[in-house]
Amino acid sequence: MTSQHFLLAVSLLAIGACTQSAAGSESELTKEEDSGLGKTDISRDFCEEFDWYGDGVCDDFCLRLDEDCATDARRPELGEDPTVMNTATITMAEGLRASASIGPVIEAKFEVKKGKLLLSTYPVTSVALDAERTTFLELKGDATQPWAPPTETFHDFKHLTRSSRDLTLIQLSQLSLEDAVAEVDPFGTVYWAIPTIQDMRAGYGVWALVDDQPFYSFIDGAGSSAHQTIDLGTGPGPEATDLRVPKLPDPTVVRTAQVSMSTALNQTLEKYPGVIEAKYEIGGDGKLVLSIYPVKEPLSIDAERQTFFELQGDPTAATYVATETKFDVPDEEHVNRSARDLTLVQTQSMSLSDAVTEAESEISGGIVYWAIPTIRDTRSGYGVYVLAPDDSVHYLFIS
Repeated sequence: MTSQHFLLAVSLLAIGACTQSAAGSESELTKEEDSGLGKTDISRDFCEEFDWYGDGVCDDFCLRLDEDCATDARRPELGEDPTVMNTATITMAEGLRASASIGPVIEAKFEVKKGKLLLSTYPVTSVALDAERTTFLELKGDATQPWAPPTETFHDFKHLTRSSRDLTLIQLSQLSLEDAVAEVDPFGTVYWAIPTIQDMRAGYGVWALVDDQPFYSFIDGAGSSAHQTIDLGTGPGPEATDLRVPKLPDPTVVRTAQVSMSTALNQTLEKYPGVIEAKYEIGGDGKLVLSIYPVKEPLSIDAERQTFFELQGDPTAATYVATETKFDVPDEEHVNRSARDLTLVQTQSMSLSDAVTEAESEISGGIVYWAIPTIRDTRSGYGVYVLAPDDSVHYLFIS
């Protein structure tokens, strides 16, 4: 397929075109023919007719969102009749412009609550700051009246993890939410626009009402797709996208560890389905500890539906025995941080364990003592610190 941007424009302009003449008889229509045509006839949902929804293959040419493409459980909330959008007196683009005075918007949607059509936008203090340092807000008001919503600040687990994911995906994109909405706006009434992931690519899931029919498109965020390992010296430098640094005044203390990070990760993965962060640090008692951050559900499950933990144990002992702590509100720092970590892991094919192994092979005889997901130049990857045999410190960005 061509790019999503081109496909969207071509397919919507071709609405009403004759599918039969382009693809032969309808009974012979194949996925290849339908995907080549794009969404050429929104009066008929061929994915529904031929049972292509949920068949195990992501078919992004379907009119609706194919469950096989979905990486979160979120769906529009307009009830059974999306034509309620025809009662709105404000467009999504207008709502985004009105919200700009509060801050950049990371999500926007029309929804029906208690029979009333509402427009909600989610501004943040800055899209340049990571989720841990950002305040997440919501503006929600009646979309059938002059829109004058109050401002609410999120502190609950669902909205914090959801917003942390949104923000992280925008940071992996060159396009903004406004860009994605503007791309679809000429062809229909946009009523849902949220950051999402498809095929490990950050982008936007946009729903629009076209001829009173729901229409879904994934707009790729156009972020970097480079894959490489870069030795950046002793740290990430001024291009760091978070403020996190190892908590080891003297990195050579890791030479007292008997348990390597890779060994502890392999042990952890025998019990948990995935790990999103690992690091040696000095504990409150002044002793070396190894902290590992696993998740309860498979790594493919989004942050909103995850449970996050910290395992902490003594790496200087012969075996790694860790104490488990669950992260939850009011500990917003670790909830936001973990949601960001997980989202970054979901946008790459390499696991944290893979990155640690790569770092070990990159610097022969080195000791990995810090490995966290991070962003560089709209690329998701891992920031890995390694203590080399000569006691020099190397920071590797591995994507």
